[in-house]
Amino acid sequence: MNWIVKIIQGALIGAGGVLPGVSGGVLAVLFGVYKPLMRLLAHPVKAFKQTAKEMWPILVGFVIGYVGIAKVLEEVLKAYETQSLAVFVGMAIGIMPSLFREAGEKGRSKASWVSLAVVFVVAFAILGGARILELLIVPNFFWNAFGGACLALSIIAPGMSASVLMLPLQMQAADGSISTFYEHITGAIGNLNGGVLLPVAVGAVLTFVLLTRAVDWMMNNHYSVMFHGIIGLVIAATIFTIPFAAFSAGVSSCLIHLVFVVLGCVATLLLDKFNQKVEKPPVEE
Repeated sequence: MNWIVKIIQGALIGAGGVLPGVSGGVLAVLFGVYKPLMRLLAHPVKAFKQTAKEMWPILVGFVIGYVGIAKVLEEVLKAYETQSLAVFVGMAIGIMPSLFREAGEKGRSKASWVSLAVVFVVAFAILGGARILELLIVPNFFWNAFGGACLALSIIAPGMSASVLMLPLQMQAADGSISTFYEHITGAIGNLNGGVLLPVAVGAVLTFVLLTRAVDWMMNNHYSVMFHGIIGLVIAATIFTIPFAAFSAGVSSCLIHLVFVVLGCVATLLLDKFNQKVEKPPVEE
């Protein structure tokens, strides 16, 4: 029955790689599989024999969770865009306690807070500038590969959600309609759109190859600084995810969307409470 539990854990990690406000990397840490996963990604040939037996059910569950939740999200975003964004904002707020707890696991220093502040200011300036200039992404190989990089980072960098950089970015489709870049990527995953998934896969693989060892080194040597930087990025991106137009459309609209924010917040708080009760298996260094 242990492999069934691992498949479920893998599905949750996969879903966390796509769901806004949730980090697949954090769930991997909480389930005690982050280190063997990083070992497999950083040294696939060398670590395959050591980790294959433990990781195969995790990887199977990961694919199921990834594709399944992406399809659901595509439909929900189409039907209830502003309400979904409100839920995602609430989820980002709800995950903050666990992010700060994980970030302080090895202590905090002045450098930790400087990292948070600097990353927040830089991310806020970039996203704010893009919003002021009304920049629209036109989907192409580069941007689709960027989406793949975001998805990969949500796994190898605990605390980083794939949606952090994708939700604030606006995209113009071929038919002239405007949506979030996040909708474009999740829709492609849910529908198994090969034309989009190929560059997404390229971006993800390149990110795994080029950054896995660097992230692993940062987590081992500058854990608090890196984690606080991720928090700064999450806070900045969340601000630009807020559907301000829906909140300012009237009292009833504001109250309705506040309810969705609360629901999202409660959902991630409950998930965090559940994760704290999960027994982490011992992991070989």
